[in-house]
Amino acid sequence: MEQNTDSTIPTDGLEELREQIALVQVLDLDQHSQAYEQIHIKLEEALRSIDGK
Repeated sequence: MEQNTDSTIPTDGLEELREQIALVQVLDLDQHSQAYEQIHIKLEEALRSIDGK
C-alpha cells in the first residue's frame, strides 16, 4: 500500500474515505441486484400471462 507523504492530508482520513466509498459501492450493487430481481419477476409474470399459464 502506498504511504501518504503529504503532511496536509491525514492518512486516517483517506482510509475512512476509502471505507465509505466501499460501502457506497456495496449498497449500489445491492440496489441494482434488487432491481434486477424485480425485473426478472415481472418478466416471468408477463411470459406466464402470454403463455396462458
